[in-house]
Amino acid sequence: MTVARSTVLAETLTWSFRLLFALVAALAGLWLVRGIQRVPPENRAVVMRFGQVIRTAGPGLLLTWPSPIDSVVLLPSQGRQVQFAPEALENQSPLDERVAGTPGQGFVASDNARDNTWFFLTGDGAVVHLRTMLFYQIDDPVAYITAGDHIEPMLRRALIASAVQLCARRSLDGILVARPEAAGAPGLVAQRERFASELVKAVNRRLGEAAGQGLGAGIQVARIDVVPSIPGGAKESFDNVLAVEQQAERSLADARTTAEGRRQIAEQGRQQLIDEARARAEELVRTAQARSALVSSLGRDPSVDRRTLVEKIYRDRIKSLFDIAGKIDAVPVTSHAHTFVFGTSP
Repeated sequence: MTVARSTVLAETLTWSFRLLFALVAALAGLWLVRGIQRVPPENRAVVMRFGQVIRTAGPGLLLTWPSPIDSVVLLPSQGRQVQFAPEALENQSPLDERVAGTPGQGFVASDNARDNTWFFLTGDGAVVHLRTMLFYQIDDPVAYITAGDHIEPMLRRALIASAVQLCARRSLDGILVARPEAAGAPGLVAQRERFASELVKAVNRRLGEAAGQGLGAGIQVARIDVVPSIPGGAKESFDNVLAVEQQAERSLADARTTAEGRRQIAEQGRQQLIDEARARAEELVRTAQARSALVSSLGRDPSVDRRTLVEKIYRDRIKSLFDIAGKIDAVPVTSHAHTFVFGTSP
C-alpha cells in the first residue's frame, strides 16, 4: 500500500514538472514570437536595447529580442513628411468677430504679450500675423530619437526667429496684398511668392547651425504653408489711408493742371512780348538803315569827297523843303531880314 502511494505521488510530480516545463516553454515561445515584427512600407524602425539605439531597419520583417531587452520605435520613412503646427504649443490669438469670416484679416492682439507670438513687425513699420503649417522629414533617426520632446520647441523657436528676420526685410505689401495699387508691382509679387521658400531656407539654416553644435534633431524642413493676415480692425485704417491718398492724388492732379494752365498762359505772354520786342527792334533797325542808307552808300564810293557829300545832302534836304513850299521869297544875304517860306505844313 505504501509502495503504491509512493508510485502515484512520483508520477504526479513527474507530470506536474512536465506540465510546468511545457507551460514555461510555451510562455518562452510566446515571448520570443513577440520579437518578430513587421515594419510597414511607409515607416522605418529604430531598435533600442535597454534604451540605447543599436540599429535601424527599413520596411519588412524585423527580428529583435522581445521587451524588455529590445524596444522598437517606428518612424516615418525618409520620403514622408511630418506635419507640425507651431501654434498648437500655445494659445491661439483670438479672432475679431466682426471680420472672422474675411480671409487675410481678423486676428487681434491680446493684452497678454505671450499670446502675440505670431504678430511680426515688417520693414515699413506695419504689423502682420502669420499662421503657419510646417512639414519636415526625418534624415537621421538616431538624432531624432535622441532629441525626443525637444524637436517641436526647437522648430518653433527656429520658425519664429526666421519669420522675425524675413518680415523685418520686407514691407507689408511684400508679404500680402495690403494696398490694391501695389498688388501688381513686379518686385512685390516676387517677394510674396518667395516668402514661404525663403522661410524654409532660413529655418533649415538654423537647424543646420544647431546640428553643427551637436544639438541636431535629425530633421529637414520640406515645406511651410504660410497664411499672412493683417490684424483685426486694420482694414478700416487701410481704407482710410487709401481714401486720404486718393484725395491727395486728386488734389495734386488738380494743382498740376492749374499750374500747367498758368504756365501755358505765361508762356504765351512771354512769346507775345518777345515777338513784339523783335518787331519793334526790326522796325527801328529798318528805320535806322533807311536814314543812314545815303550816307553809307556815299561813304562806300571812294570817288566822292567830303564837300561833294555835304552838297548832296544839302540838295536833298532843300528839295524836301521845296516840295512842301507853295511860295519862296528870296532876300539878299547882307540883309538882316528873315526868309519866309509859305506853303502847307510838312
